[in-house]
Amino acid sequence: MAPRVKTTRGSSRLTLENLESLGASRLARLVLNQAEADPVFARAVRMEMAARDDSGALAHEIAKRLKTIRRSRSFIEWDKVRAVAQELDQLRAAIAGPLAQTAPGTAIELMPLFLSLAEPLFERADDSSGALGGVFRQGGEDLGTLWCHAGAPEPSMLARDILTLIESDGYGVFDELPEAASPALGKEGRAALREMLLERQASLSDAERWRFDYMAGWLLPKLADLDDDVDAYIATVDPDRRNALLNAKVAQRLIAHGRCEEALGWIDAPIERGHNERELADLRLRAFVALGRREEAQAQRKAIFDRWLDSQALRDWLRNLPDFEDFDAQRQALDQAMTFDPGVRALAFFVEWPDLKRAGQLVRSRLDALDGRAYDVLRPCAEALASSDPVGATLLYRRLVTSLLDRGASKYYPYAVRDYLAAGRLADDIEADAGIMGHADWVDLLRRSHGRKIGFWSQIQT
Repeated sequence: MAPRVKTTRGSSRLTLENLESLGASRLARLVLNQAEADPVFARAVRMEMAARDDSGALAHEIAKRLKTIRRSRSFIEWDKVRAVAQELDQLRAAIAGPLAQTAPGTAIELMPLFLSLAEPLFERADDSSGALGGVFRQGGEDLGTLWCHAGAPEPSMLARDILTLIESDGYGVFDELPEAASPALGKEGRAALREMLLERQASLSDAERWRFDYMAGWLLPKLADLDDDVDAYIATVDPDRRNALLNAKVAQRLIAHGRCEEALGWIDAPIERGHNERELADLRLRAFVALGRREEAQAQRKAIFDRWLDSQALRDWLRNLPDFEDFDAQRQALDQAMTFDPGVRALAFFVEWPDLKRAGQLVRSRLDALDGRAYDVLRPCAEALASSDPVGATLLYRRLVTSLLDRGASKYYPYAVRDYLAAGRLADDIEADAGIMGHADWVDLLRRSHGRKIGFWSQIQT
Protein backbone atom coordinates (compact mmCIF):
# COMPACT_ATOMS: atom_id res chain seq x y z
CA MET A 1 0.00 0.00 0.00
CA ALA A 2 1.32 3.39 -0.94
CA PRO A 3 2.17 5.57 2.03
CA ARG A 4 -0.38 8.20 2.91
CA VAL A 5 0.72 11.72 2.19
CA LYS A 6 0.03 14.11 5.00
CA THR A 7 -1.44 17.38 3.72
CA THR A 8 -1.91 20.62 5.57
CA ARG A 9 -5.23 22.32 5.20
CA GLY A 10 -4.79 25.45 3.08
CA SER A 11 -1.21 24.59 2.06
CA SER A 12 -2.02 25.16 -1.62
CA ARG A 13 -3.64 28.53 -1.09
CA LEU A 14 -1.83 31.52 -2.59
CA THR A 15 -0.89 33.37 0.58
CA LEU A 16 2.27 35.30 1.35
CA GLU A 17 3.36 32.72 3.90
CA ASN A 18 2.81 29.75 1.56
CA LEU A 19 4.69 31.42 -1.29
CA GLU A 20 7.62 32.30 0.98
CA SER A 21 7.78 28.65 2.04
CA LEU A 22 8.62 27.66 -1.55
CA GLY A 23 12.04 29.24 -1.22
CA ALA A 24 13.77 31.84 -3.37
CA SER A 25 15.05 29.41 -6.02
CA ARG A 26 11.71 27.82 -6.84
CA LEU A 27 9.94 31.17 -6.83
CA ALA A 28 12.58 32.62 -9.16
CA ARG A 29 11.97 29.80 -11.66
CA LEU A 30 8.23 30.36 -11.53
CA VAL A 31 8.69 34.11 -12.06
CA LEU A 32 11.09 33.54 -14.96
CA ASN A 33 8.73 31.11 -16.68
CA GLN A 34 5.80 33.50 -16.33
CA ALA A 35 7.91 36.45 -17.51
CA GLU A 36 8.83 34.60 -20.69
CA ALA A 37 5.13 34.10 -21.49
CA ASP A 38 3.80 37.47 -20.33
CA PRO A 39 5.57 40.67 -21.48
CA VAL A 40 3.54 42.88 -19.13
CA PHE A 41 4.52 40.69 -16.18
CA ALA A 42 8.14 40.71 -17.36
CA ARG A 43 8.23 44.49 -17.38
CA ALA A 44 6.73 44.57 -13.89
CA VAL A 45 9.50 42.27 -12.68
CA ARG A 46 12.15 44.47 -14.28
CA MET A 47 10.63 47.49 -12.49
CA GLU A 48 10.88 45.66 -9.16
CA MET A 49 14.50 44.75 -9.85
CA ALA A 50 15.32 48.31 -10.85
CA ALA A 51 13.64 49.65 -7.70
CA ARG A 52 15.79 47.30 -5.64
CA ASP A 53 19.01 48.58 -7.20
CA ASP A 54 18.52 52.36 -7.05
CA SER A 55 16.03 55.09 -7.92
CA GLY A 56 18.04 56.12 -10.97
CA ALA A 57 17.68 52.68 -12.53
CA LEU A 58 13.95 52.62 -11.81
CA ALA A 59 13.47 56.10 -13.27
CA HIS A 60 15.42 55.05 -16.37
CA GLU A 61 13.24 51.96 -16.86
CA ILE A 62 10.05 53.97 -16.46
CA ALA A 63 11.11 56.79 -18.77
CA LYS A 64 12.30 54.33 -21.41
CA ARG A 65 8.97 52.51 -21.43
CA LEU A 66 6.95 55.74 -21.49
CA LYS A 67 8.88 56.94 -24.54
CA THR A 68 8.35 53.61 -26.28
CA ILE A 69 4.61 53.84 -25.71
CA ARG A 70 4.57 57.42 -26.99
CA ARG A 71 6.33 56.40 -30.23
CA SER A 72 3.80 53.68 -30.99
CA ARG A 73 1.19 54.52 -33.65
CA SER A 74 -0.87 51.32 -33.97
CA PHE A 75 -4.57 51.37 -33.09
CA ILE A 76 -5.49 49.54 -29.87
CA GLU A 77 -8.64 47.44 -30.29
CA TRP A 78 -11.15 47.19 -27.44
CA ASP A 79 -10.03 43.70 -26.44
CA LYS A 80 -6.40 44.84 -26.08
CA VAL A 81 -7.11 47.98 -24.07
CA ARG A 82 -7.22 46.29 -20.66
CA ALA A 83 -3.75 44.84 -21.08
CA VAL A 84 -2.41 48.28 -22.03
CA ALA A 85 -4.25 49.83 -19.08
CA GLN A 86 -2.74 47.19 -16.77
CA GLU A 87 0.79 48.07 -17.86
CA LEU A 88 0.11 51.81 -17.60
CA ASP A 89 -1.21 51.30 -14.10
CA GLN A 90 1.99 49.45 -13.18
CA LEU A 91 4.01 52.41 -14.46
CA ARG A 92 1.82 54.87 -12.59
CA ALA A 93 2.11 52.87 -9.36
CA ALA A 94 5.88 52.64 -9.75
CA ILE A 95 6.13 56.42 -10.04
CA ALA A 96 3.71 57.16 -7.20
CA GLY A 97 5.09 54.38 -4.98
CA PRO A 98 8.73 53.24 -4.84
CA LEU A 99 10.14 56.08 -6.97
CA ALA A 100 8.33 58.75 -4.96
CA GLN A 101 9.68 57.24 -1.74
CA THR A 102 13.32 57.30 -2.82
CA ALA A 103 13.42 60.17 -5.34
CA PRO A 104 10.35 62.41 -4.97
CA GLY A 105 11.70 65.09 -7.28
CA THR A 106 12.19 62.58 -10.07
CA ALA A 107 8.69 61.21 -9.49
CA ILE A 108 7.25 64.71 -9.92
CA GLU A 109 9.13 65.04 -13.20
CA LEU A 110 7.98 61.66 -14.53
CA MET A 111 4.29 61.81 -13.60
CA PRO A 112 3.53 64.66 -16.08
CA LEU A 113 5.37 62.63 -18.74
CA PHE A 114 3.15 59.69 -17.92
CA LEU A 115 0.03 61.86 -18.07
CA SER A 116 1.06 63.34 -21.41
CA LEU A 117 0.36 59.91 -22.92
CA ALA A 118 -3.35 60.29 -22.25
CA GLU A 119 -4.33 62.29 -25.33
CA PRO A 120 -2.37 60.28 -27.92
CA LEU A 121 -3.54 56.99 -26.39
CA PHE A 122 -7.20 58.04 -26.27
CA GLU A 123 -6.95 59.01 -29.93
CA ARG A 124 -5.67 55.59 -31.01
CA ALA A 125 -7.58 53.31 -28.65
CA ASP A 126 -11.12 52.04 -28.25
CA ASP A 127 -11.53 52.77 -24.54
CA SER A 128 -15.24 51.98 -24.39
CA SER A 129 -14.58 50.10 -21.13
CA GLY A 130 -13.13 53.22 -19.49
CA ALA A 131 -10.04 51.33 -18.36
CA LEU A 132 -7.53 53.87 -19.72
CA GLY A 133 -9.52 56.79 -18.37
CA GLY A 134 -9.48 55.35 -14.89
CA VAL A 135 -5.71 54.90 -14.88
CA PHE A 136 -4.99 58.41 -16.11
CA ARG A 137 -7.48 60.04 -13.72
CA GLN A 138 -5.73 58.25 -10.87
CA GLY A 139 -2.44 59.53 -12.22
CA GLY A 140 -3.77 63.08 -12.20
CA GLU A 141 -4.76 62.64 -8.58
CA ASP A 142 -1.36 61.12 -7.80
CA LEU A 143 0.39 64.19 -9.19
CA GLY A 144 -1.47 66.38 -6.71
CA THR A 145 -0.50 64.03 -3.88
CA LEU A 146 3.15 64.10 -4.98
CA TRP A 147 3.14 67.89 -4.84
CA CYS A 148 1.80 67.73 -1.29
CA HIS A 149 4.34 65.23 -0.01
CA ALA A 150 7.40 65.96 -2.09
CA GLY A 151 7.48 69.73 -2.25
CA ALA A 152 5.76 71.92 -4.82
CA PRO A 153 6.35 75.32 -6.41
CA GLU A 154 5.19 78.33 -4.44
CA PRO A 155 1.38 78.61 -4.42
CA SER A 156 0.86 81.07 -7.30
CA MET A 157 3.20 79.11 -9.59
CA LEU A 158 1.52 75.86 -8.63
CA ALA A 159 -1.87 77.44 -9.37
CA ARG A 160 -0.65 78.44 -12.82
CA ASP A 161 0.69 74.93 -13.49
CA ILE A 162 -2.63 73.38 -12.46
CA LEU A 163 -4.65 75.76 -14.64
CA THR A 164 -2.41 75.00 -17.63
CA LEU A 165 -2.86 71.26 -17.15
CA ILE A 166 -6.63 71.49 -16.74
CA GLU A 167 -7.07 73.85 -19.69
CA SER A 168 -5.18 71.48 -21.99
CA ASP A 169 -7.12 68.44 -20.74
CA GLY A 170 -9.87 67.22 -23.04
CA TYR A 171 -10.48 63.89 -21.32
CA GLY A 172 -11.06 64.65 -17.64
CA VAL A 173 -7.63 63.39 -16.62
CA PHE A 174 -7.11 66.26 -14.17
CA ASP A 175 -10.61 66.44 -12.71
CA GLU A 176 -9.34 65.29 -9.28
CA LEU A 177 -6.08 67.25 -9.39
CA PRO A 178 -7.27 70.48 -7.68
CA GLU A 179 -8.60 68.59 -4.66
CA ALA A 180 -5.55 66.32 -4.42
CA ALA A 181 -3.18 69.32 -4.67
CA SER A 182 -5.27 71.49 -2.33
CA PRO A 183 -2.99 71.08 0.73
CA ALA A 184 -0.02 72.19 -1.39
CA LEU A 185 -1.97 75.12 -2.84
CA GLY A 186 -3.27 76.32 0.49
CA LYS A 187 -5.74 79.18 0.74
CA GLU A 188 -3.34 81.51 -1.06
CA GLY A 189 -2.89 79.15 -4.00
CA ARG A 190 -6.61 78.42 -4.31
CA ALA A 191 -7.35 82.16 -4.35
CA ALA A 192 -4.69 82.63 -7.02
CA LEU A 193 -6.13 79.81 -9.10
CA ARG A 194 -9.63 81.29 -8.83
CA GLU A 195 -8.34 84.75 -9.89
CA MET A 196 -6.36 83.33 -12.83
CA LEU A 197 -9.37 81.34 -13.95
CA LEU A 198 -11.66 84.39 -13.92
CA GLU A 199 -9.08 86.56 -15.69
CA ARG A 200 -8.55 83.94 -18.37
CA GLN A 201 -12.28 83.54 -18.81
CA ALA A 202 -12.80 87.29 -19.23
CA SER A 203 -10.05 87.54 -21.82
CA LEU A 204 -11.62 85.07 -24.25
CA SER A 205 -14.00 85.90 -27.05
CA ASP A 206 -17.53 84.48 -27.02
CA ALA A 207 -16.52 81.93 -29.66
CA GLU A 208 -13.60 80.71 -27.54
CA ARG A 209 -15.32 80.65 -24.18
CA TRP A 210 -17.73 77.73 -24.46
CA ARG A 211 -15.22 75.07 -23.47
CA PHE A 212 -13.55 77.30 -20.88
CA ASP A 213 -16.96 78.11 -19.37
CA TYR A 214 -17.57 74.40 -18.92
CA MET A 215 -14.25 74.03 -17.10
CA ALA A 216 -14.97 77.05 -14.89
CA GLY A 217 -18.40 75.61 -14.19
CA TRP A 218 -16.94 72.70 -12.21
CA LEU A 219 -13.62 74.17 -11.05
CA LEU A 220 -14.91 77.33 -9.38
CA PRO A 221 -17.48 75.48 -7.21
CA LYS A 222 -14.83 72.90 -6.32
CA LEU A 223 -12.44 75.63 -5.17
CA ALA A 224 -15.22 77.21 -3.12
CA ASP A 225 -15.90 73.87 -1.41
CA LEU A 226 -12.21 73.34 -0.73
CA ASP A 227 -12.24 76.68 1.11
CA ASP A 228 -15.58 75.76 2.74
CA ASP A 229 -16.83 79.12 1.47
CA VAL A 230 -20.56 78.96 0.79
CA ASP A 231 -20.69 82.56 -0.46
CA ALA A 232 -17.98 81.82 -3.02
CA TYR A 233 -20.02 78.79 -4.07
CA ILE A 234 -23.16 80.90 -4.46
CA ALA A 235 -21.17 83.41 -6.52
CA THR A 236 -20.58 80.69 -9.11
CA VAL A 237 -24.32 80.29 -9.73
CA ASP A 238 -25.61 81.99 -12.87
CA PRO A 239 -29.01 83.50 -11.92
CA ASP A 240 -30.32 82.78 -15.40
CA ARG A 241 -29.43 79.08 -15.17
CA ARG A 242 -30.76 78.16 -11.76
CA ASN A 243 -32.52 74.84 -11.50
CA ALA A 244 -33.78 72.49 -8.81
CA LEU A 245 -30.59 70.43 -8.71
CA LEU A 246 -28.36 73.48 -8.32
CA ASN A 247 -30.67 75.03 -5.73
CA ALA A 248 -30.46 71.85 -3.68
CA LYS A 249 -26.65 71.98 -3.74
CA VAL A 250 -26.67 75.56 -2.49
CA ALA A 251 -29.30 74.81 0.17
CA GLN A 252 -27.33 71.84 1.44
CA ARG A 253 -24.26 74.02 1.97
CA LEU A 254 -26.24 76.82 3.60
CA ILE A 255 -27.82 74.40 6.08
CA ALA A 256 -24.39 72.99 6.91
CA HIS A 257 -23.30 76.56 7.74
CA GLY A 258 -26.37 77.22 9.91
CA ARG A 259 -27.95 79.59 7.38
CA CYS A 260 -31.27 77.78 7.23
CA GLU A 261 -33.55 80.73 6.43
CA GLU A 262 -31.47 81.44 3.33
CA ALA A 263 -31.57 77.74 2.47
CA LEU A 264 -35.37 77.78 2.50
CA GLY A 265 -35.30 80.61 -0.01
CA TRP A 266 -33.33 78.43 -2.42
CA ILE A 267 -35.45 75.35 -1.74
CA ASP A 268 -38.74 77.14 -2.37
CA ALA A 269 -37.55 79.29 -5.27
CA PRO A 270 -40.26 79.58 -7.99
CA ILE A 271 -38.49 77.53 -10.65
CA GLU A 272 -39.43 74.45 -12.61
CA ARG A 273 -39.27 71.37 -10.42
CA GLY A 274 -36.70 68.75 -11.33
CA HIS A 275 -36.23 65.07 -10.55
CA ASN A 276 -34.98 65.81 -7.04
CA GLU A 277 -38.25 66.64 -5.30
CA ARG A 278 -37.43 64.18 -2.53
CA GLU A 279 -34.01 65.74 -1.93
CA LEU A 280 -35.58 69.20 -1.66
CA ALA A 281 -38.26 67.86 0.69
CA ASP A 282 -35.62 66.35 2.99
CA LEU A 283 -33.60 69.60 2.94
CA ARG A 284 -36.72 71.58 3.81
CA LEU A 285 -37.31 69.29 6.79
CA ARG A 286 -33.70 69.66 7.92
CA ALA A 287 -34.01 73.44 7.78
CA PHE A 288 -37.27 73.48 9.78
CA VAL A 289 -35.78 71.21 12.46
CA ALA A 290 -32.62 73.32 12.71
CA LEU A 291 -34.72 76.48 13.05
CA GLY A 292 -36.90 74.93 15.74
CA ARG A 293 -40.05 75.39 13.65
CA ARG A 294 -41.82 72.37 15.11
CA GLU A 295 -45.22 72.65 13.47
CA GLU A 296 -43.75 73.15 10.02
CA ALA A 297 -41.35 70.25 10.59
CA GLN A 298 -44.31 68.03 11.54
CA ALA A 299 -46.25 69.09 8.45
CA GLN A 300 -43.20 68.36 6.31
CA ARG A 301 -42.74 64.88 7.80
CA LYS A 302 -46.37 64.08 7.04
CA ALA A 303 -46.01 65.48 3.52
CA ILE A 304 -42.99 63.26 2.91
CA PHE A 305 -44.93 60.23 4.10
CA ASP A 306 -47.97 61.13 1.98
CA ARG A 307 -45.84 61.58 -1.14
CA TRP A 308 -43.35 58.73 -0.82
CA LEU A 309 -44.62 56.41 1.94
CA ASP A 310 -41.40 56.97 3.84
CA SER A 311 -41.49 54.82 6.98
CA GLN A 312 -38.92 56.88 8.90
CA ALA A 313 -40.83 60.09 8.20
CA LEU A 314 -43.98 58.44 9.56
CA ARG A 315 -42.20 57.21 12.70
CA ASP A 316 -40.78 60.68 13.36
CA TRP A 317 -44.20 62.27 12.76
CA LEU A 318 -45.90 59.88 15.17
CA ARG A 319 -43.20 60.34 17.80
CA ASN A 320 -43.70 64.11 17.77
CA LEU A 321 -47.50 64.02 18.11
CA PRO A 322 -49.14 64.96 21.42
CA ASP A 323 -49.62 62.13 23.91
CA PHE A 324 -52.38 59.62 23.16
CA GLU A 325 -52.87 60.83 19.58
CA ASP A 326 -50.32 58.53 17.96
CA PHE A 327 -52.42 55.32 18.01
CA ASP A 328 -55.33 56.68 15.95
CA ALA A 329 -52.94 58.65 13.74
CA GLN A 330 -50.94 55.50 12.96
CA ARG A 331 -54.09 53.53 12.09
CA GLN A 332 -55.25 56.29 9.75
CA ALA A 333 -51.83 56.53 8.10
CA LEU A 334 -51.69 52.78 7.51
CA ASP A 335 -55.23 52.81 6.08
CA GLN A 336 -54.09 55.58 3.77
CA ALA A 337 -51.09 53.52 2.66
CA MET A 338 -53.39 50.68 1.57
CA THR A 339 -54.63 52.84 -1.32
CA PHE A 340 -51.23 54.28 -2.29
CA ASP A 341 -50.32 54.12 -5.96
CA PRO A 342 -48.22 52.34 -7.10
CA GLY A 343 -49.19 49.27 -5.12
CA VAL A 344 -45.68 47.85 -5.23
CA ARG A 345 -44.42 50.76 -3.14
CA ALA A 346 -47.27 50.26 -0.66
CA LEU A 347 -46.46 46.56 -0.35
CA ALA A 348 -42.79 47.32 0.29
CA PHE A 349 -43.80 49.84 2.94
CA PHE A 350 -45.93 47.34 4.88
CA VAL A 351 -43.20 44.70 4.84
CA GLU A 352 -40.64 47.25 6.00
CA TRP A 353 -42.90 48.79 8.71
CA PRO A 354 -43.66 45.84 9.42
CA ASP A 355 -47.34 45.04 9.12
CA LEU A 356 -47.47 41.69 7.37
CA LYS A 357 -51.21 41.33 7.90
CA ARG A 358 -51.89 44.45 5.84
CA ALA A 359 -49.24 43.36 3.34
CA GLY A 360 -51.15 40.13 2.76
CA GLN A 361 -54.43 42.01 2.46
CA LEU A 362 -52.92 44.33 -0.13
CA VAL A 363 -51.64 41.37 -2.16
CA ARG A 364 -55.10 39.82 -2.25
CA SER A 365 -56.96 43.04 -3.08
CA ARG A 366 -54.52 44.53 -5.59
CA LEU A 367 -52.64 41.58 -7.06
CA ASP A 368 -53.38 42.45 -10.70
CA ALA A 369 -52.08 45.99 -10.12
CA LEU A 370 -48.71 44.79 -8.78
CA ASP A 371 -46.09 45.17 -11.52
CA GLY A 372 -44.50 41.75 -11.96
CA ARG A 373 -41.35 43.39 -13.29
CA ALA A 374 -40.67 44.76 -9.81
CA TYR A 375 -38.98 41.49 -8.82
CA ASP A 376 -36.57 43.36 -6.54
CA VAL A 377 -39.58 44.21 -4.36
CA LEU A 378 -42.04 41.37 -4.89
CA ARG A 379 -39.58 38.53 -4.30
CA PRO A 380 -38.31 39.79 -0.90
CA CYS A 381 -41.90 40.53 0.09
CA ALA A 382 -42.92 36.98 -0.82
CA GLU A 383 -40.05 35.64 1.29
CA ALA A 384 -41.13 37.84 4.21
CA LEU A 385 -44.73 36.57 3.98
CA ALA A 386 -43.91 32.89 3.48
CA SER A 387 -44.08 31.79 7.12
CA SER A 388 -47.01 33.90 8.36
CA ASP A 389 -49.07 34.17 5.17
CA PRO A 390 -48.27 31.38 2.69
CA VAL A 391 -51.28 32.35 0.55
CA GLY A 392 -50.02 35.91 0.10
CA ALA A 393 -46.50 34.67 -0.61
CA THR A 394 -47.80 32.12 -3.14
CA LEU A 395 -49.79 34.77 -4.97
CA LEU A 396 -46.65 36.91 -5.27
CA TYR A 397 -44.52 34.02 -6.53
CA ARG A 398 -47.18 33.16 -9.10
CA ARG A 399 -47.37 36.81 -10.15
CA LEU A 400 -43.61 36.85 -10.74
CA VAL A 401 -43.71 33.64 -12.80
CA THR A 402 -46.65 34.57 -15.03
CA SER A 403 -45.40 38.12 -15.57
CA LEU A 404 -42.04 36.88 -16.80
CA LEU A 405 -43.54 34.16 -19.02
CA ASP A 406 -46.07 36.60 -20.45
CA ARG A 407 -43.16 38.78 -21.56
CA GLY A 408 -41.25 35.80 -22.93
CA ALA A 409 -38.06 37.05 -21.27
CA SER A 410 -36.16 33.79 -21.75
CA LYS A 411 -32.94 35.29 -20.40
CA TYR A 412 -34.55 35.40 -16.97
CA TYR A 413 -36.24 32.00 -16.98
CA PRO A 414 -33.94 30.70 -14.19
CA TYR A 415 -35.50 33.30 -11.87
CA ALA A 416 -39.01 32.23 -12.91
CA VAL A 417 -38.03 28.62 -12.18
CA ARG A 418 -36.87 29.62 -8.71
CA ASP A 419 -40.17 31.40 -8.01
CA TYR A 420 -42.15 28.47 -9.45
CA LEU A 421 -40.38 26.08 -7.08
CA ALA A 422 -40.86 28.46 -4.14
CA ALA A 423 -44.61 28.50 -4.83
CA GLY A 424 -44.61 24.68 -4.96
CA ARG A 425 -42.90 24.40 -1.58
CA LEU A 426 -45.68 26.44 0.01
CA ALA A 427 -48.48 24.30 -1.46
CA ASP A 428 -48.77 22.00 1.58
CA ASP A 429 -49.13 25.01 3.91
CA ILE A 430 -52.26 26.30 2.18
CA GLU A 431 -55.68 25.20 3.41
CA ALA A 432 -58.13 23.76 0.89
CA ASP A 433 -60.59 26.58 1.59
CA ALA A 434 -57.98 29.34 1.32
CA GLY A 435 -59.77 30.83 -1.66
CA ILE A 436 -57.01 30.46 -4.25
CA MET A 437 -56.41 27.96 -7.02
CA GLY A 438 -54.59 24.81 -5.92
CA HIS A 439 -51.00 24.36 -6.97
CA ALA A 440 -51.68 21.50 -9.39
CA ASP A 441 -54.49 23.42 -11.08
CA TRP A 442 -52.30 26.50 -11.36
CA VAL A 443 -49.53 24.44 -12.99
CA ASP A 444 -52.05 23.02 -15.48
CA LEU A 445 -53.22 26.53 -16.32
CA LEU A 446 -49.61 27.65 -16.71
CA ARG A 447 -48.89 24.78 -19.11
CA ARG A 448 -51.96 25.59 -21.20
CA SER A 449 -50.93 29.26 -21.42
CA HIS A 450 -47.17 28.84 -21.81
CA GLY A 451 -46.63 25.20 -22.74
CA ARG A 452 -44.43 26.09 -25.71
CA LYS A 453 -41.86 27.95 -23.63
CA ILE A 454 -39.51 24.97 -23.58
CA GLY A 455 -36.68 27.05 -22.16
CA PHE A 456 -38.67 27.38 -18.95
CA TRP A 457 -40.21 23.92 -18.64
CA SER A 458 -36.96 22.13 -19.45
CA GLN A 459 -35.57 23.53 -16.17
CA ILE A 460 -38.45 22.17 -14.09
CA GLN A 461 -37.77 18.83 -12.44
CA THR A 462 -40.89 16.71 -13.06
